Amino acid sequence: MSRCDRGTAGWAAGLVLMAAAGLTACGGTPEPDPAAAAPASDKPAVPRPAEAPDMVSAVSASKAPGAVDVKFALSARPVVGKPVDIRLALTPVVELERMYARFQASQGLTLVKGEETGQIERPAVGKGISHVVTVNPAADGIYSVTVTVISDSPTQSVSRIYSIPIIAGAGLPELPPPAAQQVAPKPQP
Repeated sequence: MSRCDRGTAGWAAGLVLMAAAGLTACGGTPEPDPAAAAPASDKPAVPRPAEAPDMVSAVSASKAPGAVDVKFALSARPVVGKPVDIRLALTPVVELERMYARFQASQGLTLVKGEETGQIERPAVGKGISHVVTVNPAADGIYSVTVTVISDSPTQSVSRIYSIPIIAGAGLPELPPPAAQQVAPKPQP
């Protein structure tokens, strides 16, 4: 084996080891489940609420389920310059002393009304709390509404961020076709 072949083999082995280590790290340690952190009681665990037929779950970057399920539905397809309602169901899945939600729209999307829920004291477990947020898109595009839910249980206070995607009008405009490659004339000697 030549010196060059040994160097290439060493790099290949190193890459394989790095890939294996990366795949092992993907499993990671999961975030603690808020329901598991609550003290054990005689009450049976409350199952996650059944999904409303027209609502979908907001997206969270966390792998573990939160103390509150956030589901939403748009009242209509978002059209540029016309306000659209986002109906929300905030459903506690563990016993909470209080919860609060705040909403923010991304650039290009105006939050018309419903920017916060106010503090909700002792919300019922498994019962959805309705809230409506109205947004108005300024142009065709893909936007988002960020939902920050702060929930206080008897044992901890948790803040969880969710995202609601909004596609207004045609969404992103199509990219122009690649320009024809121009060949510069070669200078004459």
